[in-house]
Amino acid sequence: MNDTSVLASCLARLSWPPERLAREINRRCGSGTISSKAPYNWLKGACPRRRLPHIVATILSDHLGEPIAVAALWPEHFPTASCRRIPAPRHPMTTVSRPAGLDPVTASVDWLVTDDAPPPSRTRGEEVPGVAVEMLAARIQQLRQLDDSCSGGLVLDWALQDLKWAKKLAAGYSYDAPTGLRLHRIIAELGQLSAWLTADQGMEELSSSRFVAALGAARAAGDRPLAAYIISCMSYRAVWAGRTEEALRLIRIARKGAAQEEMGIGQALLATREARARASLGDEAGCRRALDEAAELSGAGRPSSEAPWAYWLTPAVMVADAGRAWLELGRPQRAEWHLAQGIDMLQGSQPRNLLLHSTSLAEARLAHREVDGAAQAAAQALTLAENVTSQRAHTRLMALRQRFQRYDGAAAREIVQRADDLLVEGARSAC
Repeated sequence: MNDTSVLASCLARLSWPPERLAREINRRCGSGTISSKAPYNWLKGACPRRRLPHIVATILSDHLGEPIAVAALWPEHFPTASCRRIPAPRHPMTTVSRPAGLDPVTASVDWLVTDDAPPPSRTRGEEVPGVAVEMLAARIQQLRQLDDSCSGGLVLDWALQDLKWAKKLAAGYSYDAPTGLRLHRIIAELGQLSAWLTADQGMEELSSSRFVAALGAARAAGDRPLAAYIISCMSYRAVWAGRTEEALRLIRIARKGAAQEEMGIGQALLATREARARASLGDEAGCRRALDEAAELSGAGRPSSEAPWAYWLTPAVMVADAGRAWLELGRPQRAEWHLAQGIDMLQGSQPRNLLLHSTSLAEARLAHREVDGAAQAAAQALTLAENVTSQRAHTRLMALRQRFQRYDGAAAREIVQRADDLLVEGARSAC
């Protein structure tokens, strides 16, 4: 038994034997969900299946009165810096270490200061079938749209398989320069999609390596707007992980490197992500400037047919993201207006974004004690969570559940119960 693990420490603080933890799980999830001896295996290093780690974290958080992250309980199985027991303070000097061996900033600086390489081509091997390139290009858009309404894990599996085939074509077949540019652009897009989905599922280190690889493919393709978009995704992920200074540096690199590029509304996205980075640092003046730029660019820009990855970018997304920035700055009423407006503009599209923005809206309303309105937003988020697979969204919802526990009204109790029901359903699916 590992008496030094976080799980062992939590049980010791509660004076619980492992059997007590098993009873609490079975009480929430139904009799017989686990055996009374199962937690002994977890103390030895075994990891419960599927949703059970999150149920354990929620139970311990409730009884200890503080957030206990899944990554703290099973760090070898959930190696993400974004899941910490104590949120990083918002201070300009705050830093959180990133996974060893991965350096998104260095890769991004290299992209910024290095001239574009000659278009990739290959003379050895059988010629790349044109129909294969067309099929892969079409599949990217299908996968992106499928991800809007389906399981992220399912889409991730397909994207990784397509990425494998695209890399095989690039490494073992012959092609001219135009085909080489298109093929490497496909590799970059599939890499970005798989990296984003990996990050959404909480796999920090793996997402970093996939983003860096995608950036390398975008460089080979000579696609600076796509490269800037990938760097902006790395910046956004650094915000989630609390690496605020890294986030700001990355997004400034992306904006500088793409300043002369035609990106349509993509330029507004870069400005919005700078606003989020500055908000996480507590830089209200800088955040406001970036949001003003984003609003101007969003009104003037539009998705370009040359940038298929930008299909999801709309003014609605920009408005809602501005709301999240204001929330991080501690301006909940201003945040509420933007979030409500953005949710209304989305008109039921993009379920994962709707879920996350509805959660933010509930947080904003709770911040000024509008409990019934917060419960309404949380209820919408919980309904969407029934059909959306996202570790990031799940973590946000469980944190929101803890905040509703502080209130004794019927609306707050209903949200807590619905969140518990969501956990129970996940546990049953795991068994």
